[in-house]
Amino acid sequence: MKSTLEKRILIFVFLVLGLTIGINTVLNIEGFRRDYRDSLLLRCQSVATELKAAVEKVLALGLPLDELEGINARCQEIVGGDPEINYCLIENSVGQPLYSSDPSFHFFTGVQFIKAISDSTSLLMTPRWGQVFDLSLPVFDASGNLAGRIRIGFPDSVLEARTDKALERAFLIFGLAFLLIFALVFFFTRRDLVGPIHRLCDVAKEIAGGNFKVVIPPMSTPDFSELGTALQEMAASLRQRDEQISESYRELEETNRELQLSYERQEQIGTELGRSREMYRSLLEDASDAILVSDDEDRLVLLNKAAETFFGVSRQAVQGTNLFAFWERLACENVDDQYEMHQNILLGKFHEAEVRFTRPTDLTRLIAWGKGSPVVGRDGKRMTQMTYRDVTREREITENLEHSTAELKRLNQMKDSFLGLASHELKTPLTVILGYADILLDELADEIGEEALLMIRHIDEATNRLSNIVRDMVDVSILDSHALRLRRRVVDINQVIRQALKEIEYFFTVRQQSHELRLAEYLPEIMCDPDRLVQAITNLVVNSIKFTPDGGRITVETRLSYYLKYIGERDEAEDDSWRRIGRAPAPFVEILIHDTGIGIDDADQVRVFEKFYEVGIIEEHSTGKVAFKGKGTGLGLTIVKGIVEMHGGEVWVESPGCDPDRFPGSTFHLILPISAES
Repeated sequence: MKSTLEKRILIFVFLVLGLTIGINTVLNIEGFRRDYRDSLLLRCQSVATELKAAVEKVLALGLPLDELEGINARCQEIVGGDPEINYCLIENSVGQPLYSSDPSFHFFTGVQFIKAISDSTSLLMTPRWGQVFDLSLPVFDASGNLAGRIRIGFPDSVLEARTDKALERAFLIFGLAFLLIFALVFFFTRRDLVGPIHRLCDVAKEIAGGNFKVVIPPMSTPDFSELGTALQEMAASLRQRDEQISESYRELEETNRELQLSYERQEQIGTELGRSREMYRSLLEDASDAILVSDDEDRLVLLNKAAETFFGVSRQAVQGTNLFAFWERLACENVDDQYEMHQNILLGKFHEAEVRFTRPTDLTRLIAWGKGSPVVGRDGKRMTQMTYRDVTREREITENLEHSTAELKRLNQMKDSFLGLASHELKTPLTVILGYADILLDELADEIGEEALLMIRHIDEATNRLSNIVRDMVDVSILDSHALRLRRRVVDINQVIRQALKEIEYFFTVRQQSHELRLAEYLPEIMCDPDRLVQAITNLVVNSIKFTPDGGRITVETRLSYYLKYIGERDEAEDDSWRRIGRAPAPFVEILIHDTGIGIDDADQVRVFEKFYEVGIIEEHSTGKVAFKGKGTGLGLTIVKGIVEMHGGEVWVESPGCDPDRFPGSTFHLILPISAES
């Protein structure tokens, strides 16, 4: 035992020391490598920022990026001034190199992207230097448009060289520390641990052999001294226990004789209980309510005829089976309540509970009210008796009333909370944020650093977007309450469409999407609120932009129509899939918005105009930079439907289905009556 314990301790110490020091060394080396990489990236960031500022000052004078002088020399100066930086180049907005520290080097030939380190830094694989950390900063011209990018990079081999040197020092320190600590542990184990344990083992063997009068040798440490004292006390206790066992054995023989006499009397009582049990079974069998009896091991021991009919089972199939398996067979919806009821009855308590199940014979969903009480079986053990009455009809009436009341209350609370939150809690702080952001951007821009100014612009953009969301929420609330007041006037619908597309021209540019107008000439003017129609058309086009991939196409068309596709549930007996809206043919101005997006499933085409309903996953078909910073509130199409219907019109969508790979596209139809409707 001594040798085995000593080996185990030494192996354990060896493993713990090795793992601890090894892990610490690896973490230190990795931290050193990461810190050195971050310092190099910071240097590259500083140099790139300085070069960006110089280039943008020149671009602010109106010169194009490809006509600047001295940029190659500046790039060579940056690379020559820092031996760890391998290249510096400036490319145009489409990625073509314009200036470089080494004009003969073609940066993009054979370069592979590995992963992104940050928003501006990537890890690339190049044929010339292997893995390279590439820092990229955008350069903007005088009008704020992207003119090109500055790229500065250094190879991963610089980090590897630094890391190898640090690794050599770490391994040397690791070896010395490991040897010193291992030697100290070995000495301590031999002197103060294994030796005392060996002596105590000898004492334990004597006690196991029956020698309860042992003498404990002196120990070198207090812990082992306490263990030796405990062994001595245990020996004394065993000696006393041995004497008590002998006395108890004599008492046990006397008790056994008394038990034999008691058993004979119990046999007589059992015969009388058997007769009472038969009488009890007869009463249960003829009862009108369903009755189940189970024992303390949760087994069904009895069920009457009424139970067979009510639960739709035969007693031969379920008698003797587990009570809760019986409930699972009936697809019981609240087994936990039945378990609680069963346990309370076993404790001698009366209990009542509801049970919901499905009768297997006719698949009828039933509700029963159960009352349970404890009974005593023939063997003296406590059993449970449960009586069930059918209350299905009563519960259905009660639940329908409660559900209707709760739903009406919930909807009323949602409406009040929504309107209060949108009009007070959101609009007021947003107005303050927008006001201060405008002041910082317009009046204090010269006093704020470039990075802080960029952050303020982001805050301003995000706040404007949130303000639009709040506006949508308020608009939906106003539409729901029929409180929207239209400012109608006679307008040219084609001019309204041009105004709407002009407001969202930026999004087409960002998504690199094209758009086409097919506006019918000589359309009659309509009486409408042009501002609200611009809002509706903008929402529809932006929705198409979201669900159309980069480089796609969106077409807006107008025409004069008399017959339109029927929206809603059709009469199954009506073969014609087209019908007029209204009682008589009437002219409508129809606006069609076609896109080449992912399309919409048939099941979603009716629901897309519901509040908070979103279709599709934008991230599956839109790049990270143009994902519109989220999916939105799901209120845009709801607002469109409300505005159009306020004008007496109709809106719907048609699509072959959703296919993110083939992009079947969708077409939104918006119709407006020629004559104004209230």
